[in-house]
Amino acid sequence: CRACGHELAVGTDIHFVPSRLALSSRNSTLLGGRRVNVQLFENPHGHQFEVITFRKADVTQHWPADKHFSWFPGFSWTVATCPRCNAHLWAFQPSDWPDTITRTRFEESAQTFMALIAHRLLTEDFASSLLMTPKSFKS
Repeated sequence: CRACGHELAVGTDIHFVPSRLALSSRNSTLLGGRRVNVQLFENPHGHQFEVITFRKADVTQHWPADKHFSWFPGFSWTVATCPRCNAHLWAFQPSDWPDTITRTRFEESAQTFMALIAHRLLTEDFASSLLMTPKSFKS
């Protein structure tokens, strides 16, 4: 999480879920030098978000899920937040599921995914650039 530094997800959990509703889609080098697909979406209020989809992430989900205005046809969305600072993210589950489910059911299903807002992620290489090495340790 760029706001607080909490590790929300790891690069090995990236899981590209394409959507025909994306305004655009591009490849980017974001997470640890890994190429990822970033999709641009717009909500009904005109706010645009670039998101990266993950199979799982350490977030707090806030049910009930909503079928309206989903960026991924066939899926309902629910607000998900960083468990440390409550930065806003999203989680998606199949639309034919109940609006409220258990966290365990969500996490154990291969049909669910997270859409994390790209600019709210703190990449490992960026975090490393913030660390300073004391002069006494330099040769």
